[in-house]
Amino acid sequence: MLQFIAEFIERHQRWFGYPMVVAMALLAFSTALIRPDFIEQIELKSLDQRFKIRGPIVPDPHVVIVAIDDKSLSEVGRWPWPRDQIADLVDNILNKHGAKAIGFDIVFSEEQANPLKESIRLLEESGSTNRSVRTWLRKHQQSGNLDARLEKMFKQHHGQIIPGYFFYTKGGDIPEQALKKLPQFSRLMQPSAMTAEFTDDAASTIPQMGAVEGNLPQLTKAADSVGFFNFFPDSDGTVRRIPLIAELNGYIYPSMAMQTLRIFMDWPDTSVKVDIGGVNEIRIGERVIRTDHTGNMLLNHYGPGKTFTHISAVDLLTGKANAKILKNAIVVLGVTAVGVFDYRPSPYDSVFPGVEGHAVAISNILNNEEISRPGYLELVELISVLILSLLCGYLVYRRGAVVQTISIFGVPLLIVFISLWLFSSYGLWLKASYLIVGVLLSTIPITLLEYVVESRKRAFIHDAFSHYLAPEVVASLAEHPETLQLGGEERHMTAIFSDIAAFSSFSEKLTPQELVHFLNIYLTAMSDIILKRGGTIDKYEGDAIIAFFGAPLDMPDHVTQCVLAALEQQKALLTLRSQWVEKGYPEVHIRIGINDGPMVVGNMGTDSYMNYTMMGDHVNLASRLEGVCKVYRVPILMSRDTYLQVRDEIAATFVDRVKVVGRSQPVDLYLPLAPRSEIGDDDLKPHRTYERAWSLMHQHLFNDAGKIFEQLVKEVPGNGLYEVMLARNKRYIKTPPPQDWDGVTVLESK
Repeated sequence: MLQFIAEFIERHQRWFGYPMVVAMALLAFSTALIRPDFIEQIELKSLDQRFKIRGPIVPDPHVVIVAIDDKSLSEVGRWPWPRDQIADLVDNILNKHGAKAIGFDIVFSEEQANPLKESIRLLEESGSTNRSVRTWLRKHQQSGNLDARLEKMFKQHHGQIIPGYFFYTKGGDIPEQALKKLPQFSRLMQPSAMTAEFTDDAASTIPQMGAVEGNLPQLTKAADSVGFFNFFPDSDGTVRRIPLIAELNGYIYPSMAMQTLRIFMDWPDTSVKVDIGGVNEIRIGERVIRTDHTGNMLLNHYGPGKTFTHISAVDLLTGKANAKILKNAIVVLGVTAVGVFDYRPSPYDSVFPGVEGHAVAISNILNNEEISRPGYLELVELISVLILSLLCGYLVYRRGAVVQTISIFGVPLLIVFISLWLFSSYGLWLKASYLIVGVLLSTIPITLLEYVVESRKRAFIHDAFSHYLAPEVVASLAEHPETLQLGGEERHMTAIFSDIAAFSSFSEKLTPQELVHFLNIYLTAMSDIILKRGGTIDKYEGDAIIAFFGAPLDMPDHVTQCVLAALEQQKALLTLRSQWVEKGYPEVHIRIGINDGPMVVGNMGTDSYMNYTMMGDHVNLASRLEGVCKVYRVPILMSRDTYLQVRDEIAATFVDRVKVVGRSQPVDLYLPLAPRSEIGDDDLKPHRTYERAWSLMHQHLFNDAGKIFEQLVKEVPGNGLYEVMLARNKRYIKTPPPQDWDGVTVLESK
């Protein structure tokens, strides 16, 4: 077949040349237009690599992170801290050290318990009669209101702080309590909403929110403005962009990063314009921020965690911090302690402090450093994909190896270099993956086309060998012809034997022509499944198929693939059986035996004729298990050793413990049921009940076992295994085995 294709291509090569170049270029253009998810994922990873290749850069020194870090928690105590300590921290930052603004990557959504009120409650519950203490506590209980102390600090610095809050996205899992508080929070937040201008045909692309997890109302009222601190990571969980705006009940709200920056810039106005393409412009004063159509800004990460100046909160509380660092600074206050888990992956780090993402956004906007994808860039990419695909396809067609190599490898490398230069020098994100895919789509098929033509003679030789050797062996011999000699090697493999039940009586009902036609259909269907799963056909013996998994090529999961192949064969047989019944054939059932272990495999025979086959004790056991299926009226049997290899992927049920002919050691038999992903607990209940009945029978509790077997036969009519074991148990009731019986059934026939 391959030779015919090669000859056909050679005769009509001119029709497979330039027309294919055009077709591949159009396919590349369509791919860039559709933007499949898997290529987008590749592009995102390549964007991460551009950051790493560029290396860290220096952020704005005005942006400082005050971190509630592990050191702070170890010296002050676990998080959350008392509100009076937060108030002291704010006072230190603004009053003592002269910072200009604080943005909180923290939300104070619940009231903190008043310790004096709690003391009164405990005294009353204990029945204490010390009235003077309770009187004193009641008189001074207001001084224990720690929320009031933080509120007082917020009021004192109302124009220098941005309390943070976070949104619950619309359509997501929103707590009922958040929905109840939504009207109140909405009224408190509305003064912080932005000026928004929508055209009549404006697209609804701004992230829609459904509820708020906000600060205590008195804290929200105490500040001039608030801002949300949500992140919406990309599909792989990495933080590459930050939302600057979000919509709730028709109002557009700015992020905590934008609001904090407004304080530093002396409160310029903010606005957003939305048109048919989505968000067209977000402005803070005279500064226009580059965002996408949803209002997300691509972060230009400066480096890994702690690239920004970090000051431990405890150093501020204890007076150990450098006062000069915070002078006129923009402070982002948040938790970086590992135990609090406010970490997200970034292009530089798998664990990147969430608070640092807000610092990146502030520094980006302040210095006009955000990564951008202008509207025209997507059009440039589409046109470039088409032109490059056509050009490179033309260059490789009927050219030498040097030109082909330059086109296939050199052009993609040039694209990578240009994308890195645009990124590092201008902050532009060129989606190079689509340009590279376009080049490869138009060059590799043409190169392969010529390869097919040139390899016609080798294909002919390959086909000749395939007449008497398995395709996998032929491929191996083609790579290593020195292996074409007698001898074998020991490998851990899995053997599978299958046979048609009652084939002799079945074949008598068919004419020779019908029998050959039937066997060809059956053997093809069963063999295709084995080959698809990576197995090798050893031989056919009439209706029997003998195959193995794990040679000639290594296959780490050969046991699993073999058992899955057996299950698929039984499933495929159901379809074939219905077709054969329509043709008047008798109902066909097959038996399959599987076992794994050390086996000898290799070229065996004579110098003039050899066969790639297997042998060994474990091979014989697989053959025996195929015959044992008849005894228990089950479709597949595998040994316990095989079951232990696949039990995590495939559900199975214990059948019995037997001694097969030719082996002195007993073998535990298991019946594979289905992949675990396709079978539920309810489906497994009858099988677990059967195993319990077998255990009772093993303990000589034959009457108890019999009741269960009888119930199983009623619940699952036609199940051969249950009927076989019920009959055996009845025999044991009449003629019990010896008291020292170990549960092993000795089989006397193959």
